Amino acid sequence: MDKRMLRKHMTEKRNCLTAHEIQSCSEEITKRLLDSIFYRECRNLCLYNAFRNEVSCGFIMKQALSDGKRVFMPVTDEAHKTIEFYEVAGDTEWRIGTYGIEEPILESETRILKEKAVILMPGLVFDRKKHRIGYGGGYYDRYLAGHTEHITAALCYAFQIIEENLPWEEHDILPDYIITEKEIF
Repeated sequence: MDKRMLRKHMTEKRNCLTAHEIQSCSEEITKRLLDSIFYRECRNLCLYNAFRNEVSCGFIMKQALSDGKRVFMPVTDEAHKTIEFYEVAGDTEWRIGTYGIEEPILESETRILKEKAVILMPGLVFDRKKHRIGYGGGYYDRYLAGHTEHITAALCYAFQIIEENLPWEEHDILPDYIITEKEIF
């Protein structure tokens, strides 16, 4: 299957999840992440606002803030096809950004991520070699190509991992870890 067909197939499959299934799997994925050495040792954590039945980061955000970690969220610049990560807190104001996803409103350049972080990333399809197919915008690939100091972990449901090798390109950035409700690899 080509990337377009894989995206369509997995989007349809993920859209069939119930709210209960999303919550249950997201809680299991959160537990795995919170038990990981890379989470425990990180000071800065980049999350994303889930949409289209993606794994929710809501539980992760609450715990990370409670653990005293600095939490960052992506803000996209559609014109330049880039993302930056902005620090958020309980008083952060939000707006609807690119693709209809909530993004923090930038208050100050000092809130842009400038230190090593664990970056959690979404995706649609993964293989066992950690190749990833996202939505086709390449935002994470471009950001990570210029910021190699970060640790990356993709969050997905177990059914989003396929056994056959995915088509990939030289510029694709593989996550360091993939976390599902069943395993971390």
